[in-house]
Amino acid sequence: MTARRDGALFALSLALQGCLVGWLALAARSGGSPSAVIARLAVCFIPYAGVLVFSRSLPSKRSLDRVAIGTALCFGAALVFAPPLLSDDLYRYLWEGRIWLEGLNPYQLAPDDPALAHLRDDVWANINNKSLGSIYPPLSQLIFVAARGLGGKVWTLKVLALLAHVLSVAVVARVCTERKASLALALNPLLLSEAALNGHFDILCGVALLIAARALSRHRFVQAGVAACAAVGLKVVGLVVLPLFARRPKVLVATGLGSAVLLTPLIWFRAPLDPVSGAGQFATRWRGNESVFAVVDQLSRALFEASSADVLARLMVAAAFLALCGLVVYRRVPPMRAVRALVWALLLLSPQVHPWYLAWLLPLEVAAGASAGLIWSAAVLCAYAPLDLWVAEGVWDMPLWLQIFEYSVVALALILDPERPSIGTPGVREQFPA
Repeated sequence: MTARRDGALFALSLALQGCLVGWLALAARSGGSPSAVIARLAVCFIPYAGVLVFSRSLPSKRSLDRVAIGTALCFGAALVFAPPLLSDDLYRYLWEGRIWLEGLNPYQLAPDDPALAHLRDDVWANINNKSLGSIYPPLSQLIFVAARGLGGKVWTLKVLALLAHVLSVAVVARVCTERKASLALALNPLLLSEAALNGHFDILCGVALLIAARALSRHRFVQAGVAACAAVGLKVVGLVVLPLFARRPKVLVATGLGSAVLLTPLIWFRAPLDPVSGAGQFATRWRGNESVFAVVDQLSRALFEASSADVLARLMVAAAFLALCGLVVYRRVPPMRAVRALVWALLLLSPQVHPWYLAWLLPLEVAAGASAGLIWSAAVLCAYAPLDLWVAEGVWDMPLWLQIFEYSVVALALILDPERPSIGTPGVREQFPA
């Protein structure tokens, strides 16, 4: 009787989440405000929690994996043809793909460069920060070129992003022994919306980090190096894996050189201090939805001149992160635990945490059977609160109380999560098949 009841509640939760995703897509397509879409996205987390709780009714992990892949495709398809109200990044993706196909270089030429004036169209009109060159590494650029080559429509890129999400779910289903890992990743409302609605590919970086951790756990260092380079080629955050190769000098050198080659275009065509350098501007100026960095920044402003406080705060958090990397290597923390702890630290120390950055973390979270990251994926919707004002007046103003609320929820989730990230070594449970 209990099994039958759980099965019925699982089906009901799944159906309810599907209906809510469809409701969200209709709100976006009907011209609803960003806040209306965000509210519907937040409500999706209620049946999502029910799906995870009552997934115990399914007889096997294989059944769960099949449901995960199928529902991710179906739910994501509902969002593909809705306008990307929560992010305009995909317009830059399409633009940069076109620039490459035109035989030009988006690292060298910003969208508003006069040399590109003859290419301006509706995609160009929707690009943000037109005065800056590209900040995306070469493997991401290949995806942009593919999207442009396959038609160059907004929905084309979103279909590719959805397929990347589904592929990531399949990889997690294959490599993780945690029973509901694939389902937790597949139906996470934030990940679904960031892929199929907003067209982000960050989940591929998260899965590459997971594969690197798995390979290191199994002493497959070449595979780990390739996965680490893939993560770097997609997002610079992939560099967090490199310290774990410290005890394998040859692999460290090879992986470091591969990563350096992949990142060279970001600074080769525009020096970091060049005002048009996207990479330089992102590293020195971007801020938003930060947590620990905000505290460090306030301390810096209290101790130093305002003109240098921001730079000093960035140097301080960078030093703290490097110290943590050194501690992880010194203590020989197992790879899965180490990579997960480093990604958590990176996000908490970063001066900029966009909601889609959690896609770097969530594959590691579901593989560890943890819940804190999943809770953060709901709380991080607070970061979208200023969107209505941004659309209406071009002003981005994140209320401090909302930022405090978000990170209070995250802190509580970390404290209460029995699988919270740690750099301790006892009782390690690596969630991978032998």
